[in-house]
Amino acid sequence: MRLAPLIGPDLQDAIAIGPEAVREAVSEFHPEDIAELLEDLSAREAVVLVRALPTETAADVVERLTPHRQVLVFNAIDTGRAVELLGEMDPDDRVDLLQELDEDDAAALLAALERREPEAAEEVRELVQYEPETAGGLMTTEFASLPPETKVWEAMEAARRFGREDMAEMLYYIYVCRPNGELLGVVSLRDLILSEPGQALSEIMTENVFRVSSFDDQEQVAHAIARYDLAALPVVDSLSRMLGVVTIDDVVDVVIEEATEDAQKMGGVVPLEDSDFETGWAEFVWKRGSWLVLLFIAQLLTATVIRENRDILEATVELVLFIPLIIASGGNAGSQSATLIIRAMAVGELKPRDWAKVAGRELLIGLSLGIALGLIGFARGWFAGETVAPMAIASAVGASILAIVTLSTMIGSLLPLLIRRAGLDPAVSSTPFIASVVDVLGLIVYFALANVILHVVFAV
Repeated sequence: MRLAPLIGPDLQDAIAIGPEAVREAVSEFHPEDIAELLEDLSAREAVVLVRALPTETAADVVERLTPHRQVLVFNAIDTGRAVELLGEMDPDDRVDLLQELDEDDAAALLAALERREPEAAEEVRELVQYEPETAGGLMTTEFASLPPETKVWEAMEAARRFGREDMAEMLYYIYVCRPNGELLGVVSLRDLILSEPGQALSEIMTENVFRVSSFDDQEQVAHAIARYDLAALPVVDSLSRMLGVVTIDDVVDVVIEEATEDAQKMGGVVPLEDSDFETGWAEFVWKRGSWLVLLFIAQLLTATVIRENRDILEATVELVLFIPLIIASGGNAGSQSATLIIRAMAVGELKPRDWAKVAGRELLIGLSLGIALGLIGFARGWFAGETVAPMAIASAVGASILAIVTLSTMIGSLLPLLIRRAGLDPAVSSTPFIASVVDVLGLIVYFALANVILHVVFAV
């Protein structure tokens, strides 16, 4: 349930009164709830709210805003306040925000941040070199690390210091590293608490630590955290030196982002950069229209196929009745297979090398579904025969549905694997795309089988 309709009017009254009233109005709310409220405020009111909040709270709120809203706020507040907020933000969120701003504005803020907090500015320069959709682009440089000879009691004291001074974004693990930063192992807080105070970290650490390179794709990072049930994942360079950690909250954002992108691609839409209401009319028309035009051109082939077979349609008008059925059966079967295969690849259950196993399974499934649907089509065709014998038209319809469903199932399952093998995102083999392909092939198969069955088998 959204809070804005409930307390939005009271918050607007508080904004009109002054900063103290604003702080009092939102003092009991979580930063996520305040961010939700801020999204529904006007630009002027949003800026007043950010200015009124304590710096630490305001930074937490800004981190949770959409990129569009973050840019709006930072373009409206003064440089001093902007630098204060940047200094309180987590390093990865700080870099993401600066990358959303205009280049000149970002450079000016970074220069001001360098004067106020040189270490934070240096972190920005370290992280900005990585692409946004890589482990390096997701990671934060704030993590807890200690040398292997550190005693458990010393590590406990250090963990308290890390927490009090906000030196680690997520204090679930302590990474055991050599002085040069090489990662040797990891100790969870649970292991730390249960160990004897005099033990060294090298004695209790887990040495087999799953790690990722700073250049690994964000999807690989998300799969690793999900597979190994981690709260954070270390990011290392080519020499296994710790660069940072990717925390689970960032991975949740990645999962949502990737799922949204795949859903849009599977719906025949070029992925949107912003939310629905923040996407402009022209961008919507372009990103939806480009696929629609491509699919429309592909569908024109169905008219060509029908025109080339008009003689048999004129001779056997009953065949026209089943064209929508043929198209729908093939499109539905192909879309089902494509959806299941794309999902299986997305969660790591399938690889392109499994194509033979997939083909064998889908052939059996396609034949089974084709027989079931074909029998229904046969029964319907039997009652449609007027200009030809019922057995003739029923056989043509039933055999065509069997062939088309089987063919569509195979295409829908193997095409995403082929696209992945080519190094592309299999989600581009979207439901509309699969449907367009099998529509054309379905009509070709339908008319070819109808010609053979009606003119050769039954000599119509």
